[in-house]
Amino acid sequence: MFLKPESLKKTVYSTILLCFLIVLPLQSQEIDKGKSSDSIRKYLEISTSYFSKYKYKEAIEAANLGIVYASQANDYYNLTLFYNELGLAYEGISDFSKSKKNFRKSIRFAKNSKNDTLQSWVYNNLGNVYSEGLKMTDSAIYYYKESLRYSEKIKDTFEILTPILNIGWTYIDKGDYDTAFPYLVKSENMIFTNHGDDSAKAQINFLLACYYMNKDKFVLAENYFKKAIKYAKNKELLEELIEIYEQYAVLAKKQGKHEMAYNFLQTHLKYRDTLFEQSKIKENQLALAKFSVDDYKRDLELVKEEQKSQETIIRKSQQILYVLMIAGFILILLLINMFKNYKFRNKALEKLRLKNTELREAKIEAEAQANLKSQFFSTVSHELRTPLYGVVGLTSLLSEDFPNLKKNENFKSLKFSSNYLLSLINNVLQINKIESQGVKLESIPFNLKNLVNEVVNSFSFSANQNRNKIHVEIDSKIPEILLGDSVRLSQILINLIGNAIKFTEAGNIWIRIKLIAQKYKNHTIQFVIEDDGIGIPKEKQATVFDKFVQIRPIEKNYQGTGLGLSIVKSLLQLFDSDIVLKSEENIGTELCFVITFEETTKPSSVESNIASKQIIDAKEKSILVVDDNKINRVITKRILQSREYQCDVAVDGLEAIDLLKAKTYDLILMDINMPRLDGIETTKRIRKTDQTTPIIALTAVEEDQIRDKIYEAGINDFIIKPYDLAEFHQIILKNLYVNII
Repeated sequence: MFLKPESLKKTVYSTILLCFLIVLPLQSQEIDKGKSSDSIRKYLEISTSYFSKYKYKEAIEAANLGIVYASQANDYYNLTLFYNELGLAYEGISDFSKSKKNFRKSIRFAKNSKNDTLQSWVYNNLGNVYSEGLKMTDSAIYYYKESLRYSEKIKDTFEILTPILNIGWTYIDKGDYDTAFPYLVKSENMIFTNHGDDSAKAQINFLLACYYMNKDKFVLAENYFKKAIKYAKNKELLEELIEIYEQYAVLAKKQGKHEMAYNFLQTHLKYRDTLFEQSKIKENQLALAKFSVDDYKRDLELVKEEQKSQETIIRKSQQILYVLMIAGFILILLLINMFKNYKFRNKALEKLRLKNTELREAKIEAEAQANLKSQFFSTVSHELRTPLYGVVGLTSLLSEDFPNLKKNENFKSLKFSSNYLLSLINNVLQINKIESQGVKLESIPFNLKNLVNEVVNSFSFSANQNRNKIHVEIDSKIPEILLGDSVRLSQILINLIGNAIKFTEAGNIWIRIKLIAQKYKNHTIQFVIEDDGIGIPKEKQATVFDKFVQIRPIEKNYQGTGLGLSIVKSLLQLFDSDIVLKSEENIGTELCFVITFEETTKPSSVESNIASKQIIDAKEKSILVVDDNKINRVITKRILQSREYQCDVAVDGLEAIDLLKAKTYDLILMDINMPRLDGIETTKRIRKTDQTTPIIALTAVEEDQIRDKIYEAGINDFIIKPYDLAEFHQIILKNLYVNII
């Protein structure tokens, strides 16, 4: 088997790290300046030197002697290093039980020394023992991730590289290629930006070659094998070359290149024979070390016991002396204060019991209030969104059935009012979700220009009502596709542009988006929303971002909850950003913020669904709608039939199951909250006999509250009520397309 990069984990990095740790930390330790410090330094250097020469017996001897001096000085830092050396030495002689035990001791002293660099390295070494020695890959991954956590705290790219590469390698060993791939990509990026030597480059190229060979991407795999061979030959890495040529032969065989596969196997055997001769020498050294270590350990234990006995006698003598000197004085003080302390203690305990009781009651009440608040918002969300689905759905259907209504002012007002009411509900629920830390940023590809245009177009009615003109300026240097949370960015822009339109009449709104910095794939973008509206008085600018604060003239009635800017500020904090306000009364307002996004070549979600729209013939697709609300069933059925889908309806889960026994459907739209049998339980019963038909949840509950629950039941996707038609059809097309592939 091709071992994980021992040269990376132990030889190259370990040697560099230990040399660094020997010289630098010992200068900073404030222990004895004389013999003890010199002894610690000496035995650490000796142990490290012997280990690098495979002289494990001598390395163990030196480390154990160093531990004696470091223990006397309470030097946690060097105790960490000595136990780490013991762990490496025992691992070298394949005594993995003792190796694990010493690494655990090393971790304990590393935590006492509060040194993140040491903790990162020892956790990595412990992961090596579980991976290569004990063959417990799950435990190995856990310790590698602990190593990564500490290395990320110190923000040292050199340290971060090792656990990331080891995690990826371990997943490859398990055959979990998809989980390994992100770690391999990250390792590759770090190694090839001057953070890795030829050994590391050989290993990451080999891993990527194995990944792409597993995915049948033979051209990519072959390129990575060639790179791996090049770097391995530069460093004369025999173990790596053996495995590379063996796997390269497998690739050649898959490609039908049998002669090439034969040549690679011949090369593989040549390197294996060379390594075999070297391994025999090393095995002899290991056998001698094991034999010598056992003898030495017995002798060392006897010496330690004698030393401990002498130290105990000396320590007890000193303690007796000190006790005799102060015993009389302490006894007098104790007799005088004993009664007073007794009374004071009883009073203090009584007060403490009372306070603890009050705190427990307050905690129970606070938890009850929090649960009540969460339940209230969940109920409000469902009860308000369900009727809103009927309003928004009917207005959308009317606009399609009677195109002329789109020009009718009353109809426009109806549609605006329904959308405004939905926005109002979403704002209240959004601020509650943010306060409960229920909002987490996603990382998906999106087209910034399209996103801004969609947001601006959604305000066309409001802008026309206030006779405003919207000007959009987007820097051409900004990449077309970015990686980030487009939904949260849309919420920020919607709130800011909506405010600008609301407080401006017969004026202008400028949206300026500019690239202000770039580093590798990271692009820092500045967003400026400016208007020439009524402005904000200086005395109110300090509170404008607080919740429920509304800045409005007395003579005008501007509708709103006063939550928009508070939501914007909270969302920007998730992006590690803040908002800057500049405003003068009756002149205008400028709001500016900066967010960094990563450039990507992946298509946005909208672009990825274009193919599905061209392939699917709606007339040939039948959809089952399961909903207990009559109006919702009618609206959903009408929307589907307007696109020529074949559509059946069921009033609850039991009726849906009966229909599925008699007929096969291409897709199922499933309401979640239903009497008799809800959507979750209905889906579980369907999945017992049907694992392929896509099921999309129709729910008025917030996405974060139900996401895990619906996926566990076997539901493929979900649509939050009320929805717009474009999003509704896009999600249906996406799931139908997946089903026909």
